[in-house]
Amino acid sequence: MRKRLAITAGAATLVVAMAIPMLATGATQITARMDGGQVVNPNGGDPDGTAKLTLRVNRAKQRVCFRLRFKNLDKVTGAFIHKGSEGQIARPIITLFNTRETSPVVQCEHNIRSRLIKRLKRKPGQHYADVTTKSYPEGAVRGQLD
Repeated sequence: MRKRLAITAGAATLVVAMAIPMLATGATQITARMDGGQVVNPNGGDPDGTAKLTLRVNRAKQRVCFRLRFKNLDKVTGAFIHKGSEGQIARPIITLFNTRETSPVVQCEHNIRSRLIKRLKRKPGQHYADVTTKSYPEGAVRGQLD
């Protein structure tokens, strides 16, 4: 009986010890679902384009890692995070990339100011993401962060 209790206690300790590093990373996941209908610039967005952005923001490491998947977008040229509510147009506060890419795009941006990451973590809905293309340089798809 004591042996079984010791094994159970040891297993529980191991599970907790493995979980602590995952929780202690300080990373927060934020997502956005984007489409052309959410683009508010005068030219509008791509009516067929869609994208999903998953961010992992880490204030302690001043890092934003992301995975961006997009469909029906030709010649993607950039992806950005803006501070702005639904319907607002704002300049980018974080450039995720500004080169021609294919889906999916997976990478990290480093040396992001700590206060920007803090703002993203606390109030993601006050920010939006957009993806630009050669045909839609002011935004092909857009979506609020949540």
